[in-house]
This record gives sequence, C-alpha cells and structure tokens, in this order.
Amino acid sequence: MAKTLARQLAEAFGDVEAMRALYADNIIWSLQASLGRIAGPYEGKEAVMAFNERVWGSFYYPECTVDILNELGDDAHSAVRFIYNAKLRSSEGPYSLEYILFVRAEGGQITRVDESMDTMGSVNLFAGEEIAKTPYRG
Repeated sequence: MAKTLARQLAEAFGDVEAMRALYADNIIWSLQASLGRIAGPYEGKEAVMAFNERVWGSFYYPECTVDILNELGDDAHSAVRFIYNAKLRSSEGPYSLEYILFVRAEGGQITRVDESMDTMGSVNLFAGEEIAKTPYRG
C-alpha cells in the first residue's frame, strides 16, 4: 500500500516546506477545542503555514521523528495514529506523545486536517511531568 497523505504529513512534521508541498491553497487545519485559541481553525495555505512555523519555531525543535502506529485510508480520506518525538524549546527536555491526524484531500493535495492529541499528556510534558504509560510506552 502506498503511503496515505495523512502518513506523509505526519512524517513531514518539523519540515514546514515539505508540509507546504502537501497542502492545497484552500486547506483548513483544526485541533480539538480543549486547546483554546491555538485550536484554530486555520484557513488557507498561508494561515496554516504560519501556524506550522509557529509550532516548530516556538514549541519544538524541527528535528523530530514519528513512529507510525496505525494508518488507513485512500486518496480522498486518510488517518494516521503516531507517536511524535521531539525536543521542547522551553525546557530542552524530550517530548513524546500520541497524535492522530484525519486528512481530506482533493487532486493529491490536502484540503483539511483535523488533529487530535493527548491534551493532558502534552500539558504534563510541557510542565516537566511524566505522562501515563500506555501499551506503546511500556
């Protein structure tokens, strides 16, 4: 099976120019509402790029890896569940958290991203606390 656009996007995390190449001009990116103002939605390629640049310019260093846990979909609809591993800019500490991307596409370009993550795990990691163990973390 060829890599879905959701997987391609996850694997491009940290490389905002590689991410840009996947986006349609009319892309919309949203996160869960519990994240407040940062949740978006971000509408249009330039708004999404500004969001991506802020994420990897303010929160994480761009050098990161993803461990794909699940992937499914086709050219129009896909989803990927993965562990995102990065280094926090605020503490220089490690960041490793589960994410899910739901992606819609037209003509081989992403038109919508709905991003979900372990919100409490992220809060704990930014606070320098440990997060709960999962089957994927031991």
